Amino acid sequence: MEGLTIREIADFLKISPDAVTMRLKKAGIEPKFIAGRTYLFDESAVDAIREVSKGGRPRKEKKR
Repeated sequence: MEGLTIREIADFLKISPDAVTMRLKKAGIEPKFIAGRTYLFDESAVDAIREVSKGGRPRKEKKR
């Protein structure tokens, strides 16, 4: 089996596993293999979720 788990992606990107899960869902990325409760994702998913918006509130504009 080749692929990355959610925990491995989180460690690589230095974000929480919950954040990885949310970004994968936003990007519409499905696991390539499911074994019980273990989901394996392709390595390209790491690059894809880097581009996904982190969500949250937009920053305020600075006053001049």
